[in-house]
Amino acid sequence: MMMRLFVALTFVGFVGFALAEPSSQTQAPLVFRVTGEVQAFPETAVLKFMVVGEGETLGKAQEQLQQSEQAVFKVLEKFGVRKDQVLIERFAIIPLQPSLSSGPPSPVALRPLGYRVQKGYGIVLPVSVETLDKLLQLADAVLQQGARPTVVTEERYGYYPERMPYTLVEFMVRDPERLTQQAMDDALNRARKLAEQATRHIGKVNLKLVRLTVSNIQTFPERRTITPEGRDPIGTFVWQPIRVTVQAEVLFTYE
Repeated sequence: MMMRLFVALTFVGFVGFALAEPSSQTQAPLVFRVTGEVQAFPETAVLKFMVVGEGETLGKAQEQLQQSEQAVFKVLEKFGVRKDQVLIERFAIIPLQPSLSSGPPSPVALRPLGYRVQKGYGIVLPVSVETLDKLLQLADAVLQQGARPTVVTEERYGYYPERMPYTLVEFMVRDPERLTQQAMDDALNRARKLAEQATRHIGKVNLKLVRLTVSNIQTFPERRTITPEGRDPIGTFVWQPIRVTVQAEVLFTYE
């Protein structure tokens, strides 16, 4: 599965390498600090949802979950989504405990009142501005069959219980490393143009790249999610261009 696009202020060490060793006749090196940039729209959407079953026993909870699963998979089939496209991302068994608000209960009262079984799913789909309406129709149809948006776990994002963040759709690019490389190429091209301008008064010269050092890479936005209306999640974004910027130091010599 493609890696999601969550880069956000990553520091990169030395990524360049010496392409030519300056000779004793070479002039003083030219050093440029430049910023490269590239933008791209998301190419992939991941529809994330949970199917839940509850019952007095695990068997009854599982039976209810399977009924909900069958209804969800039936509607997915109508939208042309194959069963092998639906990936299980999470499975949880949760004992349902009585409320502890009235004080410490007896050991007998701590026995589970029932069980909840949850399955978290993800469906990877190609996305473009022309297919956004179909994506929303698919998400709506799944939710109408009893599925729920996926809860963002507390270990990843701190939150207050009354403001629990949910994720329904995440947008990504298929190859985030490609965007980073394109931004680095843009930085190098900008530096080369500056070097050509700086040596224009000398005449025709032969520029040689000695070193390319990237100081940091930033990706905006950091998270790409759509959430159910009325929620107050942390770091929510809509479908929009992804922008990658690279700050680099480029060193040339010339003859």
